[in-house]
Amino acid sequence: MTDPIYIDTGRSVSGWSFWGPLFACDQLWFIKNIAPPPPNPGMLEARTQGSMGHILLGHHYARLGAAQPGGFVFEGQTHTDPEDFLDPVEAVRRWAREADRRGEDASPFIANTIELYRQYRIREPYFPDRVVGVEQLARLTLGTNKDGEFGLWVDENLDEPTLLDCPALFEAHPAAPLLKHGEPIHVTKRLDLIAESGQNGKIYIDDHKVTGGSVSKSVVDKYAMDGQFSVNDWVGRQTWGEQYGGVRLNLVQRRDPWQVRKQVVPAAPRRNKLFPRHLYYKAHHLAEMLAGTVSGDLGQDDWQMTQTDLLCYHRFGRCDGFDICRFG
Repeated sequence: MTDPIYIDTGRSVSGWSFWGPLFACDQLWFIKNIAPPPPNPGMLEARTQGSMGHILLGHHYARLGAAQPGGFVFEGQTHTDPEDFLDPVEAVRRWAREADRRGEDASPFIANTIELYRQYRIREPYFPDRVVGVEQLARLTLGTNKDGEFGLWVDENLDEPTLLDCPALFEAHPAAPLLKHGEPIHVTKRLDLIAESGQNGKIYIDDHKVTGGSVSKSVVDKYAMDGQFSVNDWVGRQTWGEQYGGVRLNLVQRRDPWQVRKQVVPAAPRRNKLFPRHLYYKAHHLAEMLAGTVSGDLGQDDWQMTQTDLLCYHRFGRCDGFDICRFG
């Protein structure tokens, strides 16, 4: 008997955790990727519990998918036995052990995450949809499709990739291993859960958000312009066509009253249309900044700061780079 599958829910090499800070603040990207400081306690708790929640829910839905009639496909193989996947609580404990080896103390959050799982199952005793995929990795390339349309395309729809033509960046920087002169620009994304609705037959990409705050209906509005969901929409529309229903937030409260709410993220068609063009600009700007930094022509002070209280001080507290930007 083989060991149960432990699902990796970590960041992808060119995912939104890579691109997102660049859309927010050049200095923040530098601080996160080139000279990272220790995170502030509020952010550390949120990130740790968020990661543990993703591990928990990834294994939970994988086991549900394997138990449904016909099972589901995970990384190219059909699974029809829930025991093929590690128990969610054991998966959390394993993640915590690995975090400890990295020097991150996750042990204080184990008990709360186990309680979250107990409360989650009480609030969702039955999953009405069919599990199609769990932690599925998607890759998109900037370029034109066979109809000459510029956008982000999965391989089968891509005709001509748009290359990174920053001549100074001949060697990829360790902080940006996929950015290199003469190479295409990729975006990768882990899709937390892909589900076929039992109500309307539509395919939804569910994104788990484990939060210490509210899960009220108004919360979903702030995610309407979140760029990571544009990536999801580009994947969804190409993969499932008319059957694609959109992105749903699976909002999970990690403290009493432990509420759970699923909501469809409001559509942002103009943002989706413009996103590839803006990503192209950001990629080339980043390449130029990295090339100048490597050559010594640019230093950290040349990476611009956004300088707004809405970003520098947010719902998790201070930005990781707050004191660096303030004092140096």
